[in-house]
Amino acid sequence: MLYTNIRGNFGTEIRCEAGDSISDLDVQKLIELFKKSGVLLFRDFNTDLDEFNCFAEQFGADFMTYKGGGYIRRKVNEGVDETLLSVNYDHGREQDTFGLPLHGEMYYVDQRPVALWFYCMMPAASDGETTICDGSELYDELSDEIKQLLKVKRLKYIRTYLDGEWQKVYETDDINDAVGFAESNGLTVKVDTNSALNTEYIYPAVITGRWGGRKVYINNILTVQWQEDMGRKTSIVRFEDGEPIPRSLIDEVVSIQQRIMIPIAWKKGDFTLLDNTRTLHGRRAFTDTKRDVYLRMVRTVDF
Repeated sequence: MLYTNIRGNFGTEIRCEAGDSISDLDVQKLIELFKKSGVLLFRDFNTDLDEFNCFAEQFGADFMTYKGGGYIRRKVNEGVDETLLSVNYDHGREQDTFGLPLHGEMYYVDQRPVALWFYCMMPAASDGETTICDGSELYDELSDEIKQLLKVKRLKYIRTYLDGEWQKVYETDDINDAVGFAESNGLTVKVDTNSALNTEYIYPAVITGRWGGRKVYINNILTVQWQEDMGRKTSIVRFEDGEPIPRSLIDEVVSIQQRIMIPIAWKKGDFTLLDNTRTLHGRRAFTDTKRDVYLRMVRTVDF
């Protein structure tokens, strides 16, 4: 095996060499590397999906569904395993190929994953890289003005799910079940006369990472603001007091991310494990609609 630091103390690439096998990997060593570096990237092991799933379960098998998530993800084995998801959105048409800004996973609900597995089933013919970024390095590089602003102001994620939408998001036709699930996830919920479900969720933009105790900039500002900029008014992000996020904050964050962002150019069978309390992720745009990357979200681990 060849172990390589990806960027400073962020990320570890584990590359398979001739004669190596995935079964040769020392799981405890990998756990320690993961806790220190925030990302494990496994290259050239040529793992099939069954091998990947078995390997991932050694790091914690409390996998989550995407119920209550901000989008409808395609379930790879619907009715068999609700936790193996495609990163492609499930909206009944050919997959979208746009790029996605860097973000943390599900920072708009209480029950979010602590770690994320991505498995490349089929890379795009070109482009389509998954992008990652060290949220602790990003925080360190923020100006004192922005750090102070985020210290005193939390974020508010505001969403409206129309009748016909919330049924898909919350996987139920009973609005009381949907409300109960949302409230159990820390959301404030109101149902209007048109049976639309309106939610608000308040959470900081900066947290303390689970491993290492460093402050981390990780949230969903950019993905939500990106949608609003494109005209979607049913999902917005504001400060807790209702004030908009300053464009100066967004511009500063994007500028830092562009300098420290790392692209993962996929090969079939490659996979990666991300610390969702430190590592932001996104993707670059592509045109090859055969691209398929799978996701497994780990709710809890015991290390």
